[in-house]
Amino acid sequence: MTDTLWNDIVYTEVMQSDGFVVDYAICTTYSLDMPTLLSVPFMLGTMVDLTEDTMRSPHFILETINRSADKFAVFCNAGCIAVPPANSKLYSLLERSVVQVTLPANGHGYINFHPKLWVIKETNPETGEKQIKLVVLSRNLTCSHDLDVVCEMVGKIETEPATEKAQKKHAPLADFLTWLIAKADSPTMEKKMRAICEDIRYIERFNLENSPFEDYNFFPMGISQHDGITECLEQNILKHSAEMLIISPFVDHNVLQKMVNCTPNAKKTLITRHSSIKPEMMRMFNHGVYAPKEVLTDKVEKDVIVDLHEKVYFIRSQEGNQSYNRLYLGSTNATTNGFGRNVEFLLQLQFSPYKTSYDKFRSDLINDSDECLFEKVGAIPDDDTTKEDVPNEMVLRTAIAAIQKAEVNLCDSLYSITIHCCQSQLPKQSLSLYPLGCEGIESDLADGMVFTDLELAMLTEFYVIQTGDLRRVIKIPTERMPTEERDKAIFRSIINTKTKFINYLSFMLTDDIEQYIVETQLLEKENDSDKASSLEQLICTSLYEDMVRKAYTNPDRIAAIRQLIDKAEENVRPENFKEMYETFEKVLKQIKRL
Repeated sequence: MTDTLWNDIVYTEVMQSDGFVVDYAICTTYSLDMPTLLSVPFMLGTMVDLTEDTMRSPHFILETINRSADKFAVFCNAGCIAVPPANSKLYSLLERSVVQVTLPANGHGYINFHPKLWVIKETNPETGEKQIKLVVLSRNLTCSHDLDVVCEMVGKIETEPATEKAQKKHAPLADFLTWLIAKADSPTMEKKMRAICEDIRYIERFNLENSPFEDYNFFPMGISQHDGITECLEQNILKHSAEMLIISPFVDHNVLQKMVNCTPNAKKTLITRHSSIKPEMMRMFNHGVYAPKEVLTDKVEKDVIVDLHEKVYFIRSQEGNQSYNRLYLGSTNATTNGFGRNVEFLLQLQFSPYKTSYDKFRSDLINDSDECLFEKVGAIPDDDTTKEDVPNEMVLRTAIAAIQKAEVNLCDSLYSITIHCCQSQLPKQSLSLYPLGCEGIESDLADGMVFTDLELAMLTEFYVIQTGDLRRVIKIPTERMPTEERDKAIFRSIINTKTKFINYLSFMLTDDIEQYIVETQLLEKENDSDKASSLEQLICTSLYEDMVRKAYTNPDRIAAIRQLIDKAEENVRPENFKEMYETFEKVLKQIKRL
């Protein structure tokens, strides 16, 4: 798990703003994996000084989750959460931050929720300045090594509403968030998202300084009043198009034909995956069809496959005597589903005059250097093979739509969970279901199915659903979930010794992560009980001194220790620690009265 977390920490390069703290973050993604979900608090800068040793610490993960509670929301497509390689109770602590977006079928299969977008509200605690950071990317919230694209923009929240022109420019972004709010599954989440929508009204402009761009526009797709085919593709990307370079891992003939027909003799280049190329595409693009070099897709570091995943459209438009170079980037593939059916999001960036050209942009990507990632594709034979239609994905989506809710009941000291479905809407194919982390108790999916004899820490809204070889994690809204008690039980299952209690407390108080690592490792290596007891006393003395300092420099950290005491069982707390802490509480109250 830690390797995945460490891999995804590269997000911090764009997610963190120097001098700012995160108030609330909204993330949209098509697919999601659970270990990467645990990375979100780190990526948002709730903790600092990250090292690999630090991230191996369960105390670190617990405290990070604790500090990030109710500070972010992740929206993902229904049925697109990967089953984690190792089950962990910690995933359940993040269930209130995950929203599974289920979209209806429209006669041509299910519509996908496919945008990749971060909207982050930040505050500078020193100046009080507030801002919205917008991150548009092609990457899902997964551990991926594929080639992706990302763009960051920051807009300052002013004290007065923005001009009508600015509000109109930003209205598509606000429309997208407003549509998303309807999918939120908690009043707190809805309230914070509405506040961000209101904040956008106070942004005059997202900053493009120190970039080659002079203007921008937002293109949400698949939501009310925003038609991707008409509004984005036909009226913008293809209108007045004179030259184009398309980067899209997935393509289809209909959209590509629209693109090449808009200006038949113009220069056109396609970069896509090898697996997406069809013979007719070779004739469509007069400036060549390219794909990632085989060295990327076959032999790379760590023996992982690297392929193309970015979606970028470079368009030179000739509008009268004026020539404009624009870049479209985000989640939308060059497919009918991308522009015409799915919920998507593209950012349009307009280059400043003389900053680039079609030839320059193309040469930066396609050239003879060793660093070039792409190679030209020659003629390929017609594909006469008939691909087998695998219906498992559709079966899974149908089943998810039929599941209505779960219900928790207490039976003596154990719990049961009942799953409620619309039986008539369940597919005829066989599916199995079980709570995440409870392998071995899976049962056939049916209305009224019951899981019994569950301990408190085993309760979760995450379930593994399987049909055939396809396994995914889904979230089922649950009635009578004892969330607070369940979270405490998970905490106690991890912090179950005095040593672990002291380690956790030390982490809460430290300003020196490396020193924390040294002290905890030293304590954990002491196997002799007398030595351990002596060392425990030594560290407790150090913690006492830390608490004294924190009482004046950061009293909120001292106040947070009350939660630790309440969560931990009495036998794991050092002797007389509770009494010592209550003395601190009294001192803090006296300080506040001064």
